[in-house]
Amino acid sequence: MALGPDEESRLAELAERTRAEDPHFALGLGAGEPRPPAEYRKRRRSGLRIALSLVGFALAVFLFATGAPGGGFLAALGAVLALAAVGDGFADPSD
Repeated sequence: MALGPDEESRLAELAERTRAEDPHFALGLGAGEPRPPAEYRKRRRSGLRIALSLVGFALAVFLFATGAPGGGFLAALGAVLALAAVGDGFADPSD
């Protein structure tokens, strides 16, 4: 089934926009070597942030358990930051 002129122009516009917004992804499509789009490449980088926030939370809980001054506040702050980082790491890539 052939595309109409309107559909071909929309497809060409989409291809040009993709080349402009994510050249790494577009080069992969053109070469036949699949590469993840920018949204998924950003997602991989959040793993380090999640790991660091969970380590910080564990340290805050340790300080709370040992009775350090301000340990309760640090544990609560660590929990909130860890949950925010974990939630951000699993965000919908279409956002």
